[in-house]
Amino acid sequence: GMDGLMLAAELRKIPSALNIPLVLLTSMGVRSDTPEFLQAGFATCLTKPIKPVQLFETLIRVLSETRKMQKPKPANNKLDPQLAQRLPLRVLLCDDNLINQKVASRLLTQMGYKPRIATNGIEALSAIDSAPYDMVFMDVMMPEMDGLEATRQIRQRQKDRVKNYKTHMVIVAMTASAMPGDREKCLEVGMDDYLSKPVRPEDVRAVIERWGTKAGLEDSVVVRDSVTETAKVLVSTDKIMNEKPAVDMDRLNEFTEGNPENLTELVTLYVKQTTEQLQQLDAAIKANDAATVRRVAHSCAGASATCGMQRIVAPLRELERQGSENSLTTARDLFVQTSQEFELIRKTLAPYLAPATSAAR
Repeated sequence: GMDGLMLAAELRKIPSALNIPLVLLTSMGVRSDTPEFLQAGFATCLTKPIKPVQLFETLIRVLSETRKMQKPKPANNKLDPQLAQRLPLRVLLCDDNLINQKVASRLLTQMGYKPRIATNGIEALSAIDSAPYDMVFMDVMMPEMDGLEATRQIRQRQKDRVKNYKTHMVIVAMTASAMPGDREKCLEVGMDDYLSKPVRPEDVRAVIERWGTKAGLEDSVVVRDSVTETAKVLVSTDKIMNEKPAVDMDRLNEFTEGNPENLTELVTLYVKQTTEQLQQLDAAIKANDAATVRRVAHSCAGASATCGMQRIVAPLRELERQGSENSLTTARDLFVQTSQEFELIRKTLAPYLAPATSAAR
């Protein structure tokens, strides 16, 4: 009935709540730098699933009255030399300034990446024509073709399904301009994120960590057939079933700090909520209600990923995609797969459920 943005806007209308820090919780791939998010005045943003240490450090920072109270990060935390191993990406760096090229290139190299350099938008397009890239750091002001026009053309070529223009190519704006509306202009043409110059090491690392998973997805720009796509999801899920347990108990114990009562409370809530959501999905699929399928599958996948139920996430994400595209071609098969995964989860969690839940089961 009221999403997070609407809630934030209403809170800001209350005089006593003007200075209350709001922390935005968002799913992977959801942009948190659009005008709507910025106007809401969030103190910071966390991408789900959220780890306890990350949440703790964020709360300490947000609630501290002065920056002096914050614990400074060691300098060696600014760059992670193993980042490219964790998030392997093909990186294109587009900037006409030689010094900026050297600085940004060195930062990326220190994190394990080997960026290709382009000096303007024309060269950037030529580079992508010759080889696919996952992430592009795009200067905005350049001669011959600036970053805004280059981004427009990249997004158009993606729509036209031109070779090498993969769907999940993330474009990050880099600009020294501080003119009002610059960020909005970058986002309007299709850029995903924004870095202000001079670029700081921790900002580059944060951008890569924020978008690296999405950018690294191998995604053909050819229109995908829903039946084929579903088959891939089911096959990949079956493969994962042989590699991972239905429930990551280590992750659950991490969240609950090894406390049996906390564990029982969390898993009981998860089973109850997921049971209700699967009933909603079943009804929505029968009614061909794509919007509800998208919404419920998104919520269920997010909670499952947070709790470490990774195997059930794949079919749920595909249900979410089909719902967003208003095409539930193979939704019933995906729902069956999701239900089977949930049954395995319930069996695994049965010893940890509250007595009432176990009896009801």
